[in-house]
Amino acid sequence: MRFSDYFDAAASRCPNNLVLIDDNDSYTYKEAKPYVHKIANTLRTKCGLLVGQKVAVYSPNKAKAFLSVLGTNRADLVWFPVNAGNAIETNIELFNFFEIDCLIFDSSLDENVAKVRQQCPTIKHFICLDRSTEESAFMDDLVVDAADEYVSEKVDPMAMAIVMATGGTTGPSKGVVHNHKSFECFISNIMLSLPVDENDTNLVVAPMTHAAGMFGLGCIAAGGCLRMLPGFIPDSVIEAIDIHKIQSIFLPPLALYGLLAHPRIKDIDTSSLKAIVIGASPVSPERYSEATAVFGPVMYEVYGQTENLFPVIVKSPKDYINEDGSLNMDVLRSAGRATKHAHIEIMDPQGNILPSGEKGEIVVRCGSVMNCYYNNPEATAEVSKFGRHHTTDVGIKDERGFITIVDRLKDMIISGGFNVYPVEIENLINGIDEVMVSTVIGTPHEKWGEQITAVIELKPGKTIEPEKIKVLCKETLGSIKAPKEVIFWDKIPLSSVGKVLKEKCVKHFGRIRIVRFNPIKINA
Repeated sequence: MRFSDYFDAAASRCPNNLVLIDDNDSYTYKEAKPYVHKIANTLRTKCGLLVGQKVAVYSPNKAKAFLSVLGTNRADLVWFPVNAGNAIETNIELFNFFEIDCLIFDSSLDENVAKVRQQCPTIKHFICLDRSTEESAFMDDLVVDAADEYVSEKVDPMAMAIVMATGGTTGPSKGVVHNHKSFECFISNIMLSLPVDENDTNLVVAPMTHAAGMFGLGCIAAGGCLRMLPGFIPDSVIEAIDIHKIQSIFLPPLALYGLLAHPRIKDIDTSSLKAIVIGASPVSPERYSEATAVFGPVMYEVYGQTENLFPVIVKSPKDYINEDGSLNMDVLRSAGRATKHAHIEIMDPQGNILPSGEKGEIVVRCGSVMNCYYNNPEATAEVSKFGRHHTTDVGIKDERGFITIVDRLKDMIISGGFNVYPVEIENLINGIDEVMVSTVIGTPHEKWGEQITAVIELKPGKTIEPEKIKVLCKETLGSIKAPKEVIFWDKIPLSSVGKVLKEKCVKHFGRIRIVRFNPIKINA
């Protein structure tokens, strides 16, 4: 099925449930379904778009934008999720690379859209979500006389449903193609692995074009409601949880850290929460423990990539909370276990599956793995060798099946002949009370080739001596992994979805990272 078929099914089961709420609009399933179908008819008949042409929905988190995504999919068009927080130069480059045919946008982005008109010749249709403009039609005007039932063609499960740009936090983005089949497996994985229900409200605070919106599609498939905020504002998130009795929320780790640092977080009612889902990068065990103490047994961690949609690995409360209520710290250090729809192994560079306890690349077999990289057969073949999807993440699987992510192969530091992976060091530093976030990188060193350097952003008003951090790392991890230099920055650069832009940090030191996809040997 298409993901819009799951929306239609939920509308049939629970028509009076609310499906979308933002600051200005709210829709029940019964109200939203005809609007979605009108959008589909408008795109295909009035705009004349053909099956497989590409539509970008360019908007902050808003209900009508999400309905436009559903309408695009309903019309058998390809959705390109574009982050409104990107630099306009980045988005123009992406629109041209993916040859976008239609842009549906929010008027708050008018100035950027004017540049798109001038520089993106493939885009022939511009539709504004919230008002008419001199050069664009208003969506509500277009759909007013459109049929409120769209008659779909028979779905081809292998047809392109969505094309996405990879995060680009460690280098240039690629295009990732997902078909209806991979998205259907993704939705099934969410409903099987995470607590979503038709009576739940999910708070969307991270961009709907990334993991938060994808999780929202799973919530809608279950018949739930998405309450949308324009972005992560800690006061607004706290108020929503307290007043609107939110059941679930997807957060990147830095947003979780921001909530935990909020002075009012322990004063609000969090009893409605069933799931705080953390993804995008690892969480330090200390912060995970703190979050469990604050929010209760509702913390879930998920692992996936743009190429293999989450959750292919999940860590749930039953995994890390012991019968006596204590926390299993060994499990907390892991990312969790493979979901029931995924087969996860650890592989060496020669394609051999490694036994428990050995370090190697995490490889995946799952229905939610991408179809291919967009117009890039060489990269597709490279990432698919030995019959599995290669994540370029380094991990260890224990005898119980719990997988600990050591780091990304691309982030590996070679210092004095030793391979060092930054995640373990970052997790230790991020667990220090004074620290908001850190990133560990290799910087040039005459003797060792690279030295381990920790770049740290402290919490507001906090201070700590660099030597204290060095000593902690040395005593806990050993001298090889201890940072030789600790630097404090006012702000560590983040992507628009809250990931540390490690590449920018590396370039600050006048160095271009060496990308190592296939190290000969993986050691300490």
